[in-house]
Amino acid sequence: MKPPEMFGLAVRLLGLVFLYFALVNIPSLIIAISQGGGIWFGLLNLAWNLALAYWLIRGPRMLTNLAYPGSPS
Repeated sequence: MKPPEMFGLAVRLLGLVFLYFALVNIPSLIIAISQGGGIWFGLLNLAWNLALAYWLIRGPRMLTNLAYPGSPS
C-alpha cells in the first residue's frame, strides 16, 4: 500500500469516527426534544458531525491531492 492510499484510508477512518460521534448524539437530541431545551444546539452538533463524516468518507481525493500533489489520483 502506497502512502497516498494509506492517507486516504486514514481520512476515511476519521470520517467513521465523526459518524460515530453523530450517532452518539442522537439519544441526547431525543432527550433534549422531549424536555424542550437545547434542541438547536443538538441539531447543529448532529448536522455538523454528519456533514463532516460524509465529506471525509466520500471525498478523501481532495485531501490526498493536497497532501501528495505529485501522485496520480
